[in-house]
Amino acid sequence: MKIDEKTIEVLKTGYICDNCLGRIVGNLLSGLSNKERGKILRHYIAFLMDSGEKLDIDLSNLYEIKFRNIKLQIKKPEKCKVCKNFFLERIDEIAEKIVKKLKEIEFDTFLIGSIPSDEILRAEENVFETIGTDFVESVKTEMNRELGKRVEKLTKKRFSLKNSDVTIVVNLKTNTISIQVRSLYVFGKYQKLVRGIPQSKWTCRKCGGKGCTYCKGEGKMYPTSVQEIIEKPLLKTTGAKKSSFSGAGREDIDARCIDFRPFVIEIIKPEKRKIDLKKIGNQINKSKKVKVKNLKIVVLGKELIRRIKTERYDKTYLVEAEFEKKIDRKKLKLLKQLTKEPLIQKTPLRVVHRRADKFRKRRVKEISYKVRGKKLILKIRAEAGLYIKELISGDNGRTKPNISDMIENKVKKISLDVIKIHAKNLKV
Repeated sequence: MKIDEKTIEVLKTGYICDNCLGRIVGNLLSGLSNKERGKILRHYIAFLMDSGEKLDIDLSNLYEIKFRNIKLQIKKPEKCKVCKNFFLERIDEIAEKIVKKLKEIEFDTFLIGSIPSDEILRAEENVFETIGTDFVESVKTEMNRELGKRVEKLTKKRFSLKNSDVTIVVNLKTNTISIQVRSLYVFGKYQKLVRGIPQSKWTCRKCGGKGCTYCKGEGKMYPTSVQEIIEKPLLKTTGAKKSSFSGAGREDIDARCIDFRPFVIEIIKPEKRKIDLKKIGNQINKSKKVKVKNLKIVVLGKELIRRIKTERYDKTYLVEAEFEKKIDRKKLKLLKQLTKEPLIQKTPLRVVHRRADKFRKRRVKEISYKVRGKKLILKIRAEAGLYIKELISGDNGRTKPNISDMIENKVKKISLDVIKIHAKNLKV
């Protein structure tokens, strides 16, 4: 079907606005809006009629066009049969409502999505069935673009299809506008200088965070965590209410992390995005429990989280293990054998309630030691995922070989520090 034939078919069955008419050739030519395309098509049909051609169209489509050679009785048009006068009457009002909703949110870029009403979608489908879909643009695409232009003008912010700070969804089915604020992702490295705190907030498993007798009304199992210490000034500065924390591995609750461990903290629904990370870092570092460095905002936060959670880094540990008996120094020579073959570890009893019960092969890369009576001071470089405590204790035979069996001495107490995280290949 030729363009003039398509235009006549669309104009036959009721009034259609310039935007909706122009969309039937929305993918032809550049540098024109659909409204301008629609005016061109409408006036072309008017030229044909003024030249004497008899065309079967709804004459309200030619309202306010001044003819020179013919006289027509033309009534003022009713609503556009496709968009129901969205572009003529509603779009500016909706743009102003969007700007009002964005008033308290700090952002530089935005994206707009729309959900047209069923009535509009059915009307558009009727047009497509009549003329086909060659060169057409959807009403949804134009709504998004034209609303974007108006919001850009009103806010002086930039419409962006990628990594926008906020996404606005205009739902014409429910007549609602919702704002989705993109999370703010902050990368950094932390030290945990004390024992007895977890990496992430540990919600009470009995009450799910509501507060009960088991957690003494706190809703969590530990008074604080690395996450909570780091998030506190970030939440306050950004006006957000919660965060999500991802580390490059994690140390046990009763272990310290002396080296700096990479992490990403996701600040969910921030009201402010322009923050002074140097100042925030200084506030965090007032803590005697956690220190941070290298704080920076990252754009591709989800991708970085995936990387630090899937990439595997060797770690070096300093362990003080106290045994039941005095240590036989001759038997310690056997420890060098640990570096020759992978260990077989079954999921430790202490974590099997929350992790899959399976066998793992892991390697000890380096091991050295000192003896102090019943205490053995070990420096161990191990492959990611090797359970160090169980390497020493044997975990009732679930780790083989193990140090307790090798030196024929049961361990009583283990203190563990992460002193090196070998993450040189992590680039941010």
